[in-house]
Amino acid sequence: MLLGVEDEPEEPERAPSPSALLPELLEVEPVPLVIPAAAPTMSRAAIPQFDHAQTFVDALRANPRLEDSDLDVDIIHQLRNPITRCPTLTPDERLSVRLYLADSQGADQIYTDTRKAILERHPEDEVLSLHLVKKKVADLTGVCSLTHDMCPKSCMAYTGPWATLDKCNFCEESRYEGVIEQRRTIRKPRRQFDTYALGPQIQARYRSSDGAQDMRYRQSQMSKILEELRQSGELDHIGDIIDGSDFWDACQRGQISEDDTCVLFSMDGAQLYEHKASNCWIYIWILVDVAPGKRYKKRYILPGAIIPGPTKPKHFESFLFPGFHHVAALQKEGFSIWDAYRDIVFVSRPWVFAAGADAIGAPDVTGLVSHHGKLGCRHWCGRPGRRKPGGSHYYSVCLKPEGYCEQGCEDDDHDPSVVGEALPELYQEKLSYVRNATSMTNYEARRLGTGISKPSLFSGLSPSHTLPIPRLFPGDIMHLFGLNIPDLFYRLWHGTFDCDVKNGDSRALWDWVCLTGEVWAQHGESIATARCFLPESFHRPPRNPAEKISSGYKCWEFLNWFYGLAPAFLYGRLPEKYWQHYCKLVAGVRIVFQRESSGTQRERAHILLSDFAYDYEVLYVQRKISRMHFVPQCMHGITHTATETCRIGSLICTCQFAMERIIGDLGAEIRQPSNPYANLSQRALRRARVNALKTMLPDLESSAASAQVPIIDLGNDYTLLHPREPGARPVSDEEDLVIFRFIEALVGMAEARQTWVITMESCVQRWARVRLPNGQVCRSAWKEVPNKVSRISRNVKYRPSSSSMNLLLGVPESAEVFEYAEVQYYFRCKISGTVHTLALVSRYGPPNNTLLGLSSGVVWACRASDSGRQLSVINVRSIVACVAMVPCDTLPCPAVGHWDGKVYFAMDKLGVDIDEILGTDVTAVDMIEDMLPSTS
Repeated sequence: MLLGVEDEPEEPERAPSPSALLPELLEVEPVPLVIPAAAPTMSRAAIPQFDHAQTFVDALRANPRLEDSDLDVDIIHQLRNPITRCPTLTPDERLSVRLYLADSQGADQIYTDTRKAILERHPEDEVLSLHLVKKKVADLTGVCSLTHDMCPKSCMAYTGPWATLDKCNFCEESRYEGVIEQRRTIRKPRRQFDTYALGPQIQARYRSSDGAQDMRYRQSQMSKILEELRQSGELDHIGDIIDGSDFWDACQRGQISEDDTCVLFSMDGAQLYEHKASNCWIYIWILVDVAPGKRYKKRYILPGAIIPGPTKPKHFESFLFPGFHHVAALQKEGFSIWDAYRDIVFVSRPWVFAAGADAIGAPDVTGLVSHHGKLGCRHWCGRPGRRKPGGSHYYSVCLKPEGYCEQGCEDDDHDPSVVGEALPELYQEKLSYVRNATSMTNYEARRLGTGISKPSLFSGLSPSHTLPIPRLFPGDIMHLFGLNIPDLFYRLWHGTFDCDVKNGDSRALWDWVCLTGEVWAQHGESIATARCFLPESFHRPPRNPAEKISSGYKCWEFLNWFYGLAPAFLYGRLPEKYWQHYCKLVAGVRIVFQRESSGTQRERAHILLSDFAYDYEVLYVQRKISRMHFVPQCMHGITHTATETCRIGSLICTCQFAMERIIGDLGAEIRQPSNPYANLSQRALRRARVNALKTMLPDLESSAASAQVPIIDLGNDYTLLHPREPGARPVSDEEDLVIFRFIEALVGMAEARQTWVITMESCVQRWARVRLPNGQVCRSAWKEVPNKVSRISRNVKYRPSSSSMNLLLGVPESAEVFEYAEVQYYFRCKISGTVHTLALVSRYGPPNNTLLGLSSGVVWACRASDSGRQLSVINVRSIVACVAMVPCDTLPCPAVGHWDGKVYFAMDKLGVDIDEILGTDVTAVDMIEDMLPSTS
């Protein structure tokens, strides 16, 4: 099991002392920086941090060729002269390959033993040995790894300009160890790492008709997008990366051709074992040309490299160089691809659209300063931070504290709703300014004033096939909202933030501290008790935060707790002004996590999050110097999210969720604890080859569905799933009346009587489950109640009766109005010659509109009926999502009509579309619980 890497703390970006900076202070001004003309007598100084990175950037730009990328000559030939036929296998080869694929997570010995058993029974078969089947897969796919030497302490790699060195530039450890073989001393590398060439992996994607069609998604969509832009001048609806303004702007300017292959770069760290130093770093390539519903699934992810640890590399550029040099060569020369669907050969070039990393690794990828720098915004928007008197750590404080006069930070108040734009031309100007520093002190001053510490390795790639820096680097909402923000507020409400007594603060003044003692314990119990009400599709339910928040609390636990359960459970515990302020954040984040959003929604999210950022300083910081550390860079980062969605497209399509999943998948396959890094590299290479092979030979992919399992495709990505009753059975009198009234409202009493009473004899065949377009599986009380499932998945969010009827009749929706209900069962009914799939549901009551308004639409509190089920019939296609309905007696909700039972609040899954794009499959879990024998 892999954990998030806890990287070694970095040196804070220290502000040089005024006396040391006296000659330079005149040229350090708030951004935008006016760069003075360099004195003709001043010469540039050697700055190792900058110069080392620049050396590798220059090496990328220096006429990159495939011949210089350490690729085998046969692979280079294949990149220029692709095979123009679909691969074929003999029956024995197919058997061998299927055995190899079936053992995807086992030991090699399993394949050998299975082969031996087959040959004992069928000695005439020519089942390939393990070595030969691996060679066959490698030859078919052309996917290969590039192995390079590295420092035994992970400081650097011997690549590019450093390929000929014999010892590490940082720790001076020797590159080789002497090994005596046949009375000769042979130099053997002490440690190595692997990079997986991108070109052959892309070529393999086109070597079947299905794979080639998958790779044409972007081309098919761009024509529609560009037509909409020609008509209206803008895109209101954004649901993918290609809807972002940067992408379609590059297409309109002709930078991205139809034959180019658009990719995303993503890098993150991982800890392979919980109680052992086992950090490593992985980067992957993601294919933008594939539809979002497939793009992030492990079959379509392209491994880039495995960088072993356990210590963090001191020079990431040397580890990234082999893969980047390969990409640079492909961008310069192009590589030929045979399209099996169109049966043509064309020349493609990789187009790098975005590069992501977690906050700790971002400075190594972007070349910008870390988050505690004066210009620490990872979007490089130019918003300067402020530091405490005499301090070196900068904070994203917008409202100037009272009595504050720290030199270089005296700016007036900043408006959080006004976020700057990253300008590539200005970035290049500032980069040149930092490059020409005349001393180390001068370099530190210029770094402080520009937010740039070194050139990014991405600047060595072709500028015509890469989004310009710094626009290349989007934010990451997974770490921002899933870890940084919840941790910030936990420390505030728990009272564990450092109290700056020296500058006059006192914990006695912190009226927001409420989650302590018995209140914190009770809140934790409430969260733990709510577990059973969260559907399986909500991923990991949060554990008791009072007991486990310091014991490896996971990202999805934070998301489900902080943005799902806590807004309701903290009502009445958190002082009202702080609770309302908190709900603004939750409302804005829920919009940001949508895959699809409208212009109105994005505008609302920006207003909510900007108001939240401003009010945060008013409520918590109160213009006090002693509380400036309450405002880390993440508080500024949230104000970028709505505008970044317009620029880069849906942010869940560029965040680190896909990267984290790949880390988990590969880590779970490690079978050699004694040498985990080498084993991880082998598993990554195998994954790359297997993915390519399954694309080239789609029939090798085993189908999970069985022909004996009843499944009905309802259209529009709705699917009716088993189990079902063997035949139709009579319904109760109450259900009989409700179903009859539904049909009557649709076709009139006479036809309703003919359909329901005479033809169907008031009987239905009940079904248990429905899969929604977002990938969620909604179940029903018919199976869940008697089987006593551990987590309830039968509550749904749906369009109300008028909307449902309009949908049934084909009337388009003019407004989005939703209600909540508990599904009793699903059934099919033939009305006027057309078969409709319906659901019998028990509706929840109307919400407390006062509470809904106070919470910015976050807390939907309602009652269930205590005197009987409030039954209705709805069309299955009116169901929008599977939700949690969690009981909470502390919420105010007066009884209305028949709804006089328990008080519940509705919890939608944050980022529900993540299930669809990552391919999270809860069907197996559902099947196990739903197929249990009924006790009724």
